Amino acid sequence: MFGATEQSDWMKFLCLTSDDRHPVAEELRRQGQAVFITADVVEAGAALGHGPVDVLVVDAADLVEDARWLDALRTRARPEEPLVLGLAREGTDAALEPLLAAGVDEFLVEPFTPVQVRSRRLLLERRVAARRQRRTSEAEARGEVARLASIIQMQSDVAMAGYGLDELMRLLCERSRVLCGADGAAVALLGADTDEEVTYLVASGSLMPFIGFRLKVEGSLTGASLLQGEVMRTDDSETDVRVNVTALRQVGARSMICVPLWREGRPVGVLNVTSRRPNTFEDRDVRTLELMAGLLGAAMGNAAEAQARQELMVQNTLAMGALEESQELFASFMDNIPAVAFMKDERGRRIWVNARYSRFFGFPVGADMSNVSDVDLMPAASAEQSRRDDDAVLTSGKQSITEMMVPARDGTERHWLTYRFIVRERSGRRLLAGVAVDITDRKAMQAQLVVSDRLAAVGTLAAGVAHEINNPLAFVLSNLSFLAGELHALAPELPSGRMAELEEVLREATDGAHRVRQIVRDLRTFSRGDDEVATAVNVQAVLESAITLARSELKLRAQLVRDYCEVPLVEGNEGRFGQVFLNLLINAAQAIPMGQTEQHEVRLSLRSAGDRVIIEVRDTGVGMPPEVRARIFDPFFTTKPVGEGTGLGLSICHGIVTGFGGDISVESEEGRGSTFRVSLPVARRAKEPVDPPLRMPLVG
Repeated sequence: MFGATEQSDWMKFLCLTSDDRHPVAEELRRQGQAVFITADVVEAGAALGHGPVDVLVVDAADLVEDARWLDALRTRARPEEPLVLGLAREGTDAALEPLLAAGVDEFLVEPFTPVQVRSRRLLLERRVAARRQRRTSEAEARGEVARLASIIQMQSDVAMAGYGLDELMRLLCERSRVLCGADGAAVALLGADTDEEVTYLVASGSLMPFIGFRLKVEGSLTGASLLQGEVMRTDDSETDVRVNVTALRQVGARSMICVPLWREGRPVGVLNVTSRRPNTFEDRDVRTLELMAGLLGAAMGNAAEAQARQELMVQNTLAMGALEESQELFASFMDNIPAVAFMKDERGRRIWVNARYSRFFGFPVGADMSNVSDVDLMPAASAEQSRRDDDAVLTSGKQSITEMMVPARDGTERHWLTYRFIVRERSGRRLLAGVAVDITDRKAMQAQLVVSDRLAAVGTLAAGVAHEINNPLAFVLSNLSFLAGELHALAPELPSGRMAELEEVLREATDGAHRVRQIVRDLRTFSRGDDEVATAVNVQAVLESAITLARSELKLRAQLVRDYCEVPLVEGNEGRFGQVFLNLLINAAQAIPMGQTEQHEVRLSLRSAGDRVIIEVRDTGVGMPPEVRARIFDPFFTTKPVGEGTGLGLSICHGIVTGFGGDISVESEEGRGSTFRVSLPVARRAKEPVDPPLRMPLVG
């Protein structure tokens, strides 16, 4: 169609003119370009649709009345729109205006001299070449994105499937071989009793027959990688003096990459890929194997937390590798990982954040956050810690991993593990990059374990205190009994009225001692060591023990009302249930303001319902709004001021009750008080009836 000799440096021009000998077209042909001339717009559209056209040549006169036909032609072009060269009769504003309005890329003004045509052609050639280069770069970037996506998907597969170490090594071996286009892949580990040789435990592809093969560390590329803790690569084993040529010939390898596997700070093995052909592998294959080796090393380092560590390592390593490639490639996959990520300049301005970062802080995805400071996003203490951590990395240039608390928009505490590192732009400017994951659940579990340990320590202390008090208390009660007998013997010798006064004093002392004994018994209930042993429990007795310990909180705030019915024994543990009821009583008391005892009450109800025993703690306190009531059993959720509550009390109560097959729920209305209801199963082994209710006043 274009009628030009094929050569590597010409471009294809489509001239819209009725002049078959148009001077611009003729000059372009003389300069070795492919030129097609037509005055028919339909024919021009067909040409644009069937093959690539680099430049479309149009006359300004054809655009004066209506330029929409030019836009229509551009959209027909394949694979992309051509550049447009406009032709004008003169260089006046009026003559050039149609071309400028149509958005042409370059223009020529009569007379169309060879020098002018050549200069415009060269400009257009550069722009076309830049387009082609950009398409090639984009295609390469898409290939790299596909590779990174495959690694991320593999990480997800490993995390979801929960593979053991052997399965994980086989999976990583096979994926490494596929991603690097290798013939074979293998994992070699040092023996437990020797550092002189490695054994190939797992292999894939052409290296499968060599599972169990032992290789001397000394004198091999694999051994050098292991000893030096560095990546080793040979492009042609036949010319590389570092290589054990005999061993590689035996496995049929000409190209090889060796990446050390690290555990507890030292290399313990090597991940290898091999190819029968020389010059097979590229730098990106090295980075791929480093990612794979990181995954495997994390799994070997701590089997109990392999999944979590692998995920963090892969995310951080992938982020680092992508940043080294380009900022654009980094952003393309960081927007989709389950972590928040950012980059700041040395003045602390955010020059890039991923989508998850924007959403967490309530900004539209893609919004400019360069003028947003840390104080605008988080509490002052968190902002100050973030600034110190940023400065430490910027000053030292070393990577760091730190933990900090940054609350969510609703105020709930969220704990983050942040990995910070330095990257550089092509201009040499340093940037601080960071990737953070959500570790709140892990922190909650750790905190709950700490609380459990403290409760165990308190229980042990209470048991010791109870034992130490019982001994002198026995002497006190015995001596008080002796004094009572002696006092009655001396009654005839005492003045009138003196006997009654002494009896009153002695009776008060005896009552106080008995009260101390009851408190000691209650402490022993809370300090028993068999916390997880389920037995038949007298709920009423446990309630009375809890009342004794909570009396100091209750007496200044409300009247205590008991509403007990006879109930059977329940399945559970006295110490654990005592902890639950004490917590509920103290919470009920603290929901009532001090100083208005006669206006408020805390009512304890105890009744049976089929094969369940129902215990209710009802208060006339401030109550809870719906949003608080919905989260009352969440770990670390508290409405108390900072420093006055951990937010774990009701969460632990919930765990204790449900752990013994029971249920706990709450009903509350703001300004009208709350009712906590505990339902416990009747003891299966309880044969004897429960003791009758204690005789005591209804109001205490």
